[in-house]
Amino acid sequence: MKKISLLTLFVLLSMNAFAQQPEWTFIKQIGFPQIDTDSNWVQPYLTTMDSQGRLYVASSKVTRASAHNAIYYLDPGDTVFKKWIDYDLNGDSDTLTGNIAAIRGIGSLGTDLFIDANIPFQRVANTLSSLYRYSQGDTNLVEKFGFNINGSGYGTYIHGIALTKDTIIMTGITFNTSIRFYNFNRAITTPAYGSWVSLTTYPMEPGGPHNNGFDVIRDIATVPNADYLLPETPFYTSRNSLSAAQVTGGIAIWTGGSQLNPGGYTGTRIADASGELALGTSIAYGINVDKDGYLWVAGNDTTRKWVKAYQVLINFANNVYSLPSATDPVNPDPNGAPFANPNDVVISADGNTAYVTDAGTKTVHLFRNIVVGIKDKISDFDFALNQNYPNPFNPSTVISYKLAQAGDVRLIVTNSLGEVVETLISGYKEAGSHAVQFDGSKLSSGVYNYTLITANGVTSRKMILVK
Repeated sequence: MKKISLLTLFVLLSMNAFAQQPEWTFIKQIGFPQIDTDSNWVQPYLTTMDSQGRLYVASSKVTRASAHNAIYYLDPGDTVFKKWIDYDLNGDSDTLTGNIAAIRGIGSLGTDLFIDANIPFQRVANTLSSLYRYSQGDTNLVEKFGFNINGSGYGTYIHGIALTKDTIIMTGITFNTSIRFYNFNRAITTPAYGSWVSLTTYPMEPGGPHNNGFDVIRDIATVPNADYLLPETPFYTSRNSLSAAQVTGGIAIWTGGSQLNPGGYTGTRIADASGELALGTSIAYGINVDKDGYLWVAGNDTTRKWVKAYQVLINFANNVYSLPSATDPVNPDPNGAPFANPNDVVISADGNTAYVTDAGTKTVHLFRNIVVGIKDKISDFDFALNQNYPNPFNPSTVISYKLAQAGDVRLIVTNSLGEVVETLISGYKEAGSHAVQFDGSKLSSGVYNYTLITANGVTSRKMILVK
């Protein structure tokens, strides 16, 4: 009976090896109104998707002064973007009375749309900002906040927008290279509606003080539907570097505070095995978090030209997905998107569609996570066990592995005598990249082995615990 059970298990695992698996596939590029493209008014920057699946893209003067500050939208089924509002043409942008010199963030909650910007230098000499809310995505239902607007004073530049489910806006700010939160929930009376949560000092981004505003937080991302009254709920920021020699940029994970007590937050720099998240000097390195909690990053400099998703454990990021990129300098995919300057990424609510804004091609790239058929390459039977990070470690480390096919796996840790000290994984896992944290706080210093057991073979690596 035992032999029959093992044989049955092997057959099931073999069937899983041939099962069709969904893959991220590049579908097409989506353009903007031809007259705006021909006039060089379109400079796709950051993006957001509302609860109805409408995609909004901000065109901004952040990286090109000749661009128009404008918002475009794409409804499900549309084949080209439509202009929603052009601030240059309606007088709100780059004028002595306007409130928008460059759009610096865009976000949505439900069908409400929010944008933030800095105020034109021609209007005020100080560093000031504005923030607009459009209820129900209606340009006529606009509320404006900022310098001499609605009695509010928004000092410093604010960058990026992410919202909690309670309509608290999170942004990055130039002042103190930090974060700032704004209340847009009328049920919350302190701070007042449209005002920021006042603190003497906001916590600084891990890269340290900025240099003349060149290396600051550019985008921010929250976990969908998460509770930001809980200090353990994380959010993320992206920051570009000052220079190639002085890498101040990267991704930070923030925990320890709450949406109404942000002074408790601490930002920690996220590391990855290959160092690809030590971001360069480009703008904006847009980020997003999908329904599974994976962090998506748009790498838009010449050494990247990719968009990747990461599973974050504590402060270590393990790459789980990569959108196919024909221009990736390390792993180009001839069937991938022709990324030139991918600024930002947004993932649909069901997790099966991705949109990437590209300032270089002046388009948006569309991807879908679809089944592409049974594979016939021998490499599809491969599996990989990566070196733990950090190593040596004390007391915890992250172990990552990759499966080409779904199936039953075991991941165990053994001591120098071959005794199992912990079983980290035992059960069915989907194809793709995975990561798990190992806590060695109850073990003695020494060399340990960790072993991945699959239907296709067994592989082990060593790791060192130093206390």
